[in-house]
Formats: sequence, C-alpha cells, structure tokens
Amino acid sequence: MKPAGFWIRFLAYLIDGFVFGIPLSIILTVLGFVFLGGSLMTTDFAAQDPYSSNGAEVGIILVYYFISFVLGIAAAIFYYGLMTASKYQGTLGKMLLGLKVVNEAGEKVSKGQAIGRFFAYYLSSAVVYIGFIMIAFGPKKGLHDYICNTRVVYKD
Repeated sequence: MKPAGFWIRFLAYLIDGFVFGIPLSIILTVLGFVFLGGSLMTTDFAAQDPYSSNGAEVGIILVYYFISFVLGIAAAIFYYGLMTASKYQGTLGKMLLGLKVVNEAGEKVSKGQAIGRFFAYYLSSAVVYIGFIMIAFGPKKGLHDYICNTRVVYKD
C-alpha cells in the first residue's frame, strides 16, 4: 500500500469541494427563494423602520437556516462518510485520482469509521488546518487519519 501524499490528497479535496459544494449551493439557493423570497417580497421595505423587524420574517429566516444546516450536514455525511465506506472506498475526488481510504490493516473502512473520519475533519481544520498540513510532514497521515485509524493510499 503506497500512501498518498499531501498534494494529491489536496487536489482530491478541491475536486470534492466542487462536486459537493456546487449542487448543495444550488439546492440551498432554491430553498432560500422558497423560504425567504415570498416573505421578503411581501414586505414594504420603504415604509418599514430599518431597525425593526417582523417576528414572522425572523422565524422564517431561522427555519431556513436550521433546515440548511441539517440538510448540509446530512448531505456531507452521505457524501464524505458513506462514499468512503462504500465499495468505492472514497469520494469522487479520490476515485478520479486513483486513491482509496483503508483502515490500518488495508481493508475497507466501516460506516462508523467513515462517518467518524468526516467529523474528525473538523478537528483537522481547527487551528489553521494543521491536521491536514501534518500529511506533508509526517507518515502521510492527517489528524483525522490518526483519530480514526485510516490511511489514504493509491489503488492497486
């Protein structure tokens, strides 16, 4: 198992950002128009005091943000977590670059490991992405790999 280095993993991360981020942004934009478009269009902003707000509008905005947050997390768990635990052993970015995620024994990771690895990304990105930068200077493992006992390697 040849471990994947920092730059190829970074490229996979960028590809995944586009593959995952663009469709999610479109969906959330449409949701925003559905939730916020109607409520904001019915408001007469010219006649309204700019420092006051309608409680119903605030409620609609909060519901929109809550739904966006839940939808975003669910989609990310599905994409990053379940794709990693699938037969493909990685996201589309990793698959395009010939990479896969394995456990320390070189086997497919479990769903729990894959979802845990997704949440461990947040720890890797804390404090100026130091958990990801570790990949460039160590045994090709990021903080999230250490936490979840995983590796990113080249496919055979």
